[in-house]
Order: sequence, then C-alpha cells, then structure tokens
Amino acid sequence: MEIRMARCLQKGYRAPAYQMTLPYPPLRSSVEATQWLIEKRGHFDELVASVEHYAIFTMSLDGTILDWNLGALRLKGYTADEIVGKNFSLFYSAEDLERNLPGFELQTAFHTGKFADEGWRYRKDGSRFWAAVTVSSIRASNGEIAGFLKITRDLTERKQAEESLRGTEERLRLMIECVQDYAIFSLDPEGHVTSWNSGARRIKQYEDDEIMGLHFSVFYPPEALAIDTPSKLLNQALKSGSAKDEGWRVRKDGTCFWANVAITALFNQKKELKGFVKITRDLTGQRQMELLRESGRRKDTFFATLAHELRNPLAPILTAVEMIQRSLENPARMAQLAEVLKTQVGQMAHLIDDLLDMARITTGKVNLQKSDVLLSEVLETARQAVLPALLERNHEFICEIPPQPLFIEGDFYRLNQILTNLLSNAVKYTPREGKIHLTANLGGDGHLEIRVKDNGIGIPEVVHSSIFELFDQGASGSSEGLGIGLTLAKTLAELHGGTISVSSDGDGCGSEFTLRLPVSSPYSDSSGSNEIRVTPAPQGSARILVADDNKNAADILGMFLRMEGYEVAVAYDGKEAVEIAAEFSPHFAFLDLGMPRLDGLEAARIIRKRFPNIILTALSGWGTNDDRGRTAEAGFDQHLVKPAKPDDIRQALELLQRFTPENSSGSRTDAITVAKTV
Repeated sequence: MEIRMARCLQKGYRAPAYQMTLPYPPLRSSVEATQWLIEKRGHFDELVASVEHYAIFTMSLDGTILDWNLGALRLKGYTADEIVGKNFSLFYSAEDLERNLPGFELQTAFHTGKFADEGWRYRKDGSRFWAAVTVSSIRASNGEIAGFLKITRDLTERKQAEESLRGTEERLRLMIECVQDYAIFSLDPEGHVTSWNSGARRIKQYEDDEIMGLHFSVFYPPEALAIDTPSKLLNQALKSGSAKDEGWRVRKDGTCFWANVAITALFNQKKELKGFVKITRDLTGQRQMELLRESGRRKDTFFATLAHELRNPLAPILTAVEMIQRSLENPARMAQLAEVLKTQVGQMAHLIDDLLDMARITTGKVNLQKSDVLLSEVLETARQAVLPALLERNHEFICEIPPQPLFIEGDFYRLNQILTNLLSNAVKYTPREGKIHLTANLGGDGHLEIRVKDNGIGIPEVVHSSIFELFDQGASGSSEGLGIGLTLAKTLAELHGGTISVSSDGDGCGSEFTLRLPVSSPYSDSSGSNEIRVTPAPQGSARILVADDNKNAADILGMFLRMEGYEVAVAYDGKEAVEIAAEFSPHFAFLDLGMPRLDGLEAARIIRKRFPNIILTALSGWGTNDDRGRTAEAGFDQHLVKPAKPDDIRQALELLQRFTPENSSGSRTDAITVAKTV
C-alpha cells in the first residue's frame, strides 16, 4: 500500500470529474499532508489489507482515494490500480452528486470529526448496494486535519428484509383498512384509540378524526361501565395475552349492537407493553336469531307447563264433583269437597289472571287505579296470599317495617300482585324449613325499599339479567308456575315509577329482590284506611236473569244467586235470554257476551229497550278498556271479568240494595233508578 501511495504522490493528484464544494480551508500543502499520512501508517497495511467484509480506505482532504483494501475490492469491484487517485464521488448516483452529498460527508467529518449514514452506493458494474458509511477525520501531529478514513459495510440483505417487512406491513395495513365486516383498531397502553379501519367506521360510525385519542370505553353502555368492563378486559389481555368478550356495545348515534370482541396485547422484544389490538364483530343479527330461538324454546316450555298447570286442578275437581254426587246426604263431606273445589278453582283463576295480565301488558292496556295505599295493608294481604305455602313448607317468615304509616301512590291490587309474586318466588325456591325475610325502609330520596331475602337455592350471576324475561324460570328449570311472575312484578313496578333488582352470590347462597317505589306521603294520616265495605243482605226477592251458553256456569251462578235470596231465571243463549226476560221482567241481568243465536251485546240492547231501568252486568273473559267500552255502548251498567268470584258478584249486586218487596210492583222502576245512582 505504501508503494501505491508513493506512486500516487509521484503521479500527482488527478483532478476529479466532479468538483466538490469544501467549505473549509485546506492545509498549507496537500502533498505534505498526504506524505505525513504515509509516514504515519506504520503497520496499517498488515491490519486492514486482508479485511474482506468492510471496505476500508483513506482519502485526502478533497476526497481523492489514497489506498484500497481487499474488502473494498470485493464490495465495490474496483482494483487498487483502477481506483487509487480517483475521487470517491464515483460511488454516488447523479441525484446524490446533484445535492453534493459527497461534499457534505467530508464537510461534516471535517467539522465534527465523524460522519455516519446509510444509503445506496454504486459498484464498478453499475449495480447498487445498501451501504452503512462512516467517514472519520485524521489529524496531523500539529493538530490540523490531514485527511479522512472511510469504512463501508454492505447491508443490502438487511435493507431488502426491511423493505420486504415494510411491504408486508403496508399490505397488511391496506388489507386491514379494506376490511368492512370487522372493526380493527389499535389502542395505546392506556386504552386510547391510535388507529381506525373502514370496518370500525362502518360498525361504530366514528370518523378517524372523531375517535383518535379517545378512550375505547366510549363504546360501552352504562351497565358495562358500572362494573368497569373495559379495564377488566385490558387487564385480562395484559395477564393472559388476549381477552374475549360478547355483549352490547354503543355506536356513535347511541344505538346498541351485539359485539364479539377480541383484544390482544402487543409487547416489544423487551417484553414492554406497546399497546393493544382490538377486533370487533357485529353479531346483532346472529344474536337476534339466538334470541328468537330461545324465545321459541321458552314458549314451547311455557305451553307445556301451561297444559300441566291447567290439568293439575282438573283431576281433584272432577273427583270432587263425582264425590259430591254420591255424598248429597253427607253435609260434612260436601263442605270438605266444596273447599277442595274452591282451592283448585282459585289456583286456575290465579293462573288465568296472570295470563290475562301478560296479554294486557304486552299490548300496553294495563291501567292503574291509583290511590294512597297503606303499605302495611298491602304487605298483610300479600302475606295472607302466600301463608298456606309458607305453612306447607314450614318456612320461617320475618317481616320488619317502619312503625309509622307509609303510603304509596298506586294500585292496591297491582301492588299486592307485585309483593305476592316476590314472596311466592322466595317460597318456591327455598327448600323446606327455610327462612324468608321481608324488610321495608324509607330512603332519603323519597323512595321506599322493600327487600325480600331468602336462603334458598340462589341465582347464578349469568342469569341475573334474564331472570325478569318472559317465561324465564332461572337456572333451576323449575316446572312450578309459568315463569311470568317476575316479569309481571317488574313491569308493574315500572308502571308505578319503581324498579326491581336481584342480587345473589350464586348457587346455594340465597337471593334478594329489591323493590323500590315512590312514597306519596310518608307520614300521612291513616284514619279511615282500614274501612271495610260490607254488602248488606238483600231485603227482598229481586228478580235476576242469568244467561250463559256454558250451561254449568249458568246453572252454578243461578244456584248461588238463589242461595243469596234472589229469584232467578236461567237462559243458555242470547235469544232465549230475550224471550225469558219478556215473561220474567227481571230487575237485574248477568249476560255472557259470546252466546250463540244472539250475542250478549245485541241481547243487552233489546232487553234495555224493553226494560229501560234494568241493571245489566256483562260477563266476559276479556276486560280491556276496549272491551268495557263496547259493553257500555251496548247498554251494560257493569263489566265483570271471568271467572267472577262470589265477592265480585255480591259487589255487583250492591246496585239492588235499595230494592224492597214493598215497591216490587208498580214502583220497582223508581227503586232501581235510585239504586243505579248510588
């Protein structure tokens, strides 16, 4: 190498074709600087001449190459004779020369002592390679810079791998961006959105500039935020690498969709968390199909259970009827059988009432008859309703309510229905000799909290949200009841401006239902609240017409009315009712609506036309406002819903309480008129 450098000195510098701009003062004598470099090389040749993987050479201040090692020959393709004495700008593209990159490298090394860069460089055959370049300044003994040492490494393979990876990443980015059926986006370690694809824009409705930087919790409904679902999912992904979930999510416009979610944590090589990738699918359609299938399954179970529940009372009823026919001379046994019939019919009536209530609720035809209802009276009525079941199962029942009278603005019958259903539910799902605890407390927000707690079978958390749905019987799959009691209770509570919620620690841990209702006046005067209306016995034999195409129903009602002291005529269709009325001249009539030959509505119009002051009471299996409106239009004074209880019949007959035998002839019409206006 010293020989090559000496030759270079003897030949003198060749002027490079490319003139570099060097904004620094040259040494006093470039030849002296080069000679100094040669003298100071020492054993440099022995150290670098055989290095193959690095191109190592020295340059003068203007970039003229002074020596050349084996690695430079292999990397750049020039022999020492071909390249020594030429300018290193031969390795650069026209674009690099245009922007004076070679001069910039020397300038930087001159002023800072070193220049490092990566970029494309060119070989003798015109091919290019990706080079990692280092240019270091060399100082003479007097401290002035005498030249430069340049080391070049071929990183083409690495560059190609990076470009391949970059291309793959770009293709992946474009692919993700084009996905329409999945919302795919990334989050920073705290959960803020950092990327957003077209699927996310379609499903969640946010544009990029609207969502970037926001926390992904904006996609969750209030009930999920209340239990901190977003943080739980990130923590799970952080611990396990990924997390999956299904549930309701919220779009920008506030509508909800059923989402299947997968969150994956992203770590670098140092195991440091860099963020998360979240993939969301909209499964609303699939969820709706599942709900429809589940609803169908529940309905099938419901109808099977309904058939079972309706058949259950029929067996003892049929048996009791046959025994009555054979026990006419045994009053004690007749009374016992009558009690059996009363109990079984009561069960069927309760079942039918629940079904009718659900029909009214689903059609929005439930109307509350509100008044100030005393809490203690409602609770006592509900307790009496479940008392037989409590005694049969030997449950302990504890009731704790405030000492002061508390009034609820509501419908007494419906409030009783709510509490009876809650207590019945506790009785049903608590094993024998269990404990049921009812407490009522007045809250500071003007609401009354009634809690019904049991130590029964408990409710798994997975069904807490569905237990109030129609036909649901919880995880127990109980065959008792129709699975509509809690649905009724919840709906009726909401109609009163209240709520019902459930809590349970799971199987075997018991359950607690909390009913919240607004209180009308916490310390109202309760005087008169315990008034009980008693229907006086009839003082004369008023004439009553009964018409029903159900022969048994008509005969039974006729028998009951005769036992109450009335004179009764019975018809089995509408036309017969009109004909009998013409001869019987009734003061009062019970007319079924769905009779053959002439329905109850038309029969009522004809009878009313002949007897303007008669009291007409409709008997129907339907009791909506529309049904009552049709009967009123036909001339009915009252509307009773089947099955009418004896007390309902007696209450309807109160309109006859002023009728007396003395005015039964001649002045009967006036007496009836007075009765109707009481």
